[in-house]
Amino acid sequence: MNKSGLRTKLLLSHLGVALCSLLIIMFLVNLVMSFSFGRYVEARQRAEAGFLLADLEQAYDSSNSWSMDTLMSLSHQAMLRDYSIRLYDAAGKLIWDTGNMGMSAVASDEAASRYSVMGNGANVGTLEIQGNGGAEQMQNRDFLQMFNRLSWGALLLVLGGAYLYSRYMAKDLSRPLVRIKGIAVRMREGDLTERVTLPASRQTEIDEVGQALNYLADTLQQQEKLRKNLTADVAHELRTPLTTVQSYIEAFQDGVWEATPERLQICHGQILRLVQLIDDLEKLNAAENPMLQLRSERLCLNDVLRDSVHSVAGRPELDQVVLTLKEETEHWVSGDYERLVQVFVNLLNNALKFTKEGQIEITFLENPSEVIVSIADTGAGIAEDELPYIFERFYRGEKSRSRKTGGAGIGLAIVKAIVEAHGGQITVSSTLGSGTEFNVHLPR
Repeated sequence: MNKSGLRTKLLLSHLGVALCSLLIIMFLVNLVMSFSFGRYVEARQRAEAGFLLADLEQAYDSSNSWSMDTLMSLSHQAMLRDYSIRLYDAAGKLIWDTGNMGMSAVASDEAASRYSVMGNGANVGTLEIQGNGGAEQMQNRDFLQMFNRLSWGALLLVLGGAYLYSRYMAKDLSRPLVRIKGIAVRMREGDLTERVTLPASRQTEIDEVGQALNYLADTLQQQEKLRKNLTADVAHELRTPLTTVQSYIEAFQDGVWEATPERLQICHGQILRLVQLIDDLEKLNAAENPMLQLRSERLCLNDVLRDSVHSVAGRPELDQVVLTLKEETEHWVSGDYERLVQVFVNLLNNALKFTKEGQIEITFLENPSEVIVSIADTGAGIAEDELPYIFERFYRGEKSRSRKTGGAGIGLAIVKAIVEAHGGQITVSSTLGSGTEFNVHLPR
């Protein structure tokens, strides 16, 4: 067992608390027991002394002295109770001493108790009682010793039980953590397929840690998939125009083709495609840069949307699509005018790509904390399993459909980065075949 591990710490902490609690309880019980038992012995001795005093006072009342029979009876009672008794008169003169009768054979370190003897309303003498350390006192000591032994035995028994229980609890608590640790280690080594098994019933804090680890594994697995797709997409985006230009130039060099303006125009178009890709990557890098400097100013979102609509007004798709901007009142936010125009132009271009006919509608919704701009189209829509990834760079969903519409899959990544730089967020909902709605939330 790891001495610094959680299981050992839990075990030691449980044992420490149990041991301290038991020792405190033992100390208090022994203290109370000793005090109470001593009081009990004293009370019993006073009660027995009361019987003797009553006999002496009664005998004195009848004869104004104590007869030999009274004194012998006193000695007999002292013998039965294993006491040594001395009787003094009012002047302090010793009248009777049972020790001289051979009754003090057993030495005792018990202090003598003295009681006044009353007769005819006056103090007529003193009775001194001292225990001889006989059988009764030995029984008392044996009782206390047995009580102490049983108490220590109970302490050891409870401590053993606490150890076993603590060991079980520590193992039970640390087992899921050890399992989570093992899965985390395998994740660090590159295995992202392992998951923590979670109970179907109510979850504990440890289960929530396992749930968070599962979410992390899912996210890493998705990111790994996106990374591989990113590499493949970038390679494709670069390879296609470069291969075209290479084949044309080689054909020109070999004399197979003549460098006509039409063929040179094709090469020029492929080069422009590469330039556009690099330009998009630069824009994305600038938008995702944490040091992005926004020119924050108070601006009217209505003006931003009007400029955005004007920027896409020349698109040929608008012959079959009705683009509507619904604005009833002015909506004001703080932000960078040019960057926000870039956001909505990208969203409108994206909507026009996938809406062959129908309509695109822009609406506003304002609440005390934010303004929401909704861009809804009646286009092809997005599959539900693709929605979580559409804002990833180079992600374009179905490859065959994306190739037809063009683009490198960077536009939405730029949109998300700019919106988040403004302290807002962008959400999307879509139904395949029915259309898509993007909602841009901007703080007021």
